[in-house]
Parts: sequence; structure tokens; C-alpha cells
Amino acid sequence: MKQNKYDDAVFFSEYEKMPRSVKGLEGAGEWPVLKSLFPELKNKSVLDLGCGFGWHCRYAREH
Repeated sequence: MKQNKYDDAVFFSEYEKMPRSVKGLEGAGEWPVLKSLFPELKNKSVLDLGCGFGWHCRYAREH
């Protein structure tokens, strides 16, 4: 089985410095377009597949 790249300490130390990791959704260039595609989230269930720092789940929880 191939190793998960996020388990590599060197990779992760650089990943956590990326603008999207530091600033959250506002640091992700694709966020304005992706956000416009989201349906109304009130009273919906959301599945997080465990990618990144959880910014999308935080957004979903708030909305």
C-alpha cells in the first residue's frame, strides 16, 4: 500500500504554510467559484472525506 503523503513530516510542514492552510477558504483561489456551487446547507447533512484542515466543513457547520 502506498504511503499517505500527508503522513510525511517534510511534506506536511510545507503544506501547512500554504495560503489555503493559513488563511482558510479565503486563501484558496477556487473558493469563490466552489462556494457559488454549494446548495443551501441549512438542515443538511455533510460528509467530510478528511482532506486538508477542514475549512469546508467549518463553512458547512456555520451555514
